[in-house]
Amino acid sequence: MQNLLVRSLSGSVYVALILGGCFGHLYGPSILMLIIGGIAIFEWQSIRPNNFQSGNYIFSILIFLLSAALFNPLLQIDSKISLILKSALGLVASIFILTQSFSRKNETISILSHNGFGFIYLFPALFILPIFSNVLEGNHPWLLASVFILIWTSDTFAYLSGRFLGKNKLFERISPKKTWEGFLGGLLFTVAAAIILAYYLDFLSTGAWIGLGILVAICGTLGDLFESAIKRNFKVKDSGSFIPGHGGILDRIDSLLLVLPLAYLYLSIIYAFGL
Repeated sequence: MQNLLVRSLSGSVYVALILGGCFGHLYGPSILMLIIGGIAIFEWQSIRPNNFQSGNYIFSILIFLLSAALFNPLLQIDSKISLILKSALGLVASIFILTQSFSRKNETISILSHNGFGFIYLFPALFILPIFSNVLEGNHPWLLASVFILIWTSDTFAYLSGRFLGKNKLFERISPKKTWEGFLGGLLFTVAAAIILAYYLDFLSTGAWIGLGILVAICGTLGDLFESAIKRNFKVKDSGSFIPGHGGILDRIDSLLLVLPLAYLYLSIIYAFGL
């Protein structure tokens, strides 16, 4: 009972944080990016056994902040400031590589590879987060919130469908608890949620909403499986303990990391061709 209460409270705080970022000030999604990014990078640095080093984390955060400033069009940085930021980014990255190269530990390639892959894995979705609401003409905070709602719908009903109906394993080697019945249940309810959103939000056609729901259900499941494979490789159950009862922030955004870039591309095509 106590565990359920902890899960409910921490889950509510997480949902409030996400929705607050979506519907906050114009820079709300950017603040959300910084909060999620800072925690996600910490967890990525910590996921390898005995790997966390404060120096590596500081360099990674600096690279993240400098890159976020350069790739965030909302900041409207002039050419001189942009040049300074690019120079600072190059300097920080170079110092980081050199410090690892001259380290006494024989893990230079391993550490650089882990951090490099972490940037590739985390940064695209994080950098798209502040601009996602603007992918269509105008600013639509509900568009970003809807992606989170669809992901939560898919996760919830995939779990419930799998628990009560699941018999056929989806990918047992990576995630023994996931089933085809769970996936199909999540897909069905996510499409239903997309249709409901289409009824209230008219900046996308019903067909485009259904397509977005299908994309979220499929890619969200793949993103979840991918993070499960990473955790299995490092022999950890959760990416962290930031959200009591739920695990780490990476456990909560594993679907988002794949969904958001692909949803941004999908909606860009929808907008470009007027579909």
